[in-house]
Amino acid sequence: MKKTIKINLGGIIFHIDEDAYEKLKKYLSALTAKFGHLEEGDEIISDIESRIAEILQSEIKNEKQVINIQDIDKMKEIMGEPEDYYEGEQEEEPVTVKFKAGKRLYRDPDNSILGGVCSGLGTYFGIDPIWFRVLFVVLFLVYGTGLLMYLILWIIIPKAETTAQKLEMRGENITVQNIERSVKKEYQNVKENFSKIKDSKGYHRSKDAVSDVFHGIGNVIVVFLKIILMIIGISFIIAGFFTLLAFISLFLFRHTFFLPDFMDMDYFYFPDMLGIFTHGKNVTFIMITLILAIGIPLLALIYGGIKLVFRFKANDKVIGLTAFVLWLLSVICLFTISAVEGINFSEVARVKNTFRITGLPSDTLYLKVNEFSKKPFESDKFYIEIDNVGIYLDKSTNEVFGKPEFDIRKGGSEIIELEVQKRSNGSTYRSAVENAKNLIYNWEQKDSLLIFDSYYRLPNGEQWRIPHVKLRLNLPVGKVVYFDKSMTKIIYNINNTSNTYDYDMVDKKWIMHTDGLTQFGFSYPPVNE
Repeated sequence: MKKTIKINLGGIIFHIDEDAYEKLKKYLSALTAKFGHLEEGDEIISDIESRIAEILQSEIKNEKQVINIQDIDKMKEIMGEPEDYYEGEQEEEPVTVKFKAGKRLYRDPDNSILGGVCSGLGTYFGIDPIWFRVLFVVLFLVYGTGLLMYLILWIIIPKAETTAQKLEMRGENITVQNIERSVKKEYQNVKENFSKIKDSKGYHRSKDAVSDVFHGIGNVIVVFLKIILMIIGISFIIAGFFTLLAFISLFLFRHTFFLPDFMDMDYFYFPDMLGIFTHGKNVTFIMITLILAIGIPLLALIYGGIKLVFRFKANDKVIGLTAFVLWLLSVICLFTISAVEGINFSEVARVKNTFRITGLPSDTLYLKVNEFSKKPFESDKFYIEIDNVGIYLDKSTNEVFGKPEFDIRKGGSEIIELEVQKRSNGSTYRSAVENAKNLIYNWEQKDSLLIFDSYYRLPNGEQWRIPHVKLRLNLPVGKVVYFDKSMTKIIYNINNTSNTYDYDMVDKKWIMHTDGLTQFGFSYPPVNE
């Protein structure tokens, strides 16, 4: 059994027996000795090694994974011996080899205009590439067919990148002699062309022309940048002015036009909204810090825009530094008071009261919203939503309202029960409990009728601490409820066997079955439209 050696040749890994390895090693050493001293020697040797690797790789089969000495001999017959070729200025006599290469279609990068498709086709068929270029132009006029065909050929035809591929493209044998001659020719052409270009008058004229072109381009870019800066400056002035005007109007005037429908509400006075969340003594301080924190950057934006447009210089370092210090202090104050006020929301508490609904003349309970209960005046309120809880401020009385949520569940006893759960936050758990207890919500029972307020409200002078009121009716099996149309104001996501939407449940009777709330009088689920 012969010893095998693992080698890397042309970027490909081979397993080769030691006899073949010694023969290949001598062959490569001869190549290095013949071409290593040349300027283009490294490229010649690299291309030859890549071709040798291709030949040897073709000898690898499923049943044969190791290169043997016969494979090396076959490779040498194809490539020829390095010492057989004359090295000098004169043309080399072609060396006869047993194997004749066939042409392969490649894209020719050396004579290309775009992708080398036409020059590759011309080389393959032995036709001047100009005829293929004319053909593609003519086909392009036929609904763009030529462009599509060209792109397809560009994708599917490989590019002749290595010397071996370029020889294959021209139908020449890929031998040591031909690879050497091809690399030398390319190398010499590049060097001569570069030297001619550099020494020619045209080169110097081109150099001056290029310099003038770049100088002109530079001037155009400078003018373009000046125009862009002017546009940016005008944008800064307009944006800063109108934003500043809007915030001044918002902060200082009770009825403002500049931010209509802001946060789903009509005209409002910012201090009124601010008073919902913080004590009145802090409102003025917060307003001043907000005006500085927002106004200074807006004024700086306007001033910067004016400087960009009119391009003047001013000794404004002292003013700028003073404005920055004021802005920084206002931001620090805002963060500080926000942290202090945030303590009032650190704890949450829930208070639940359960009421038994008794004395019903029948098994049917009627539910209705009190249309005359206390609520914010419709034409003088605004609404915002925070943490999925709506806030309604009556601007005429400064009272804060919220909407309760009404739900129905299957009861565990024979008696109907109404749970009223109030929730609120506070700086401590005890204060959160007190805030929840202080929420004002009213309801009443009149025989078989339950009447609910449409809003709950905060006591006068108390701040908003994420309050919420939730009503849950525990309805025993067999009991019936009727939703008046007014209940759409407070019902929320009531589960039922027919998956009927809340707004479609009103003006109907519903009975509690073991599987859930079902529309009374239907043996099948009604279809939602």
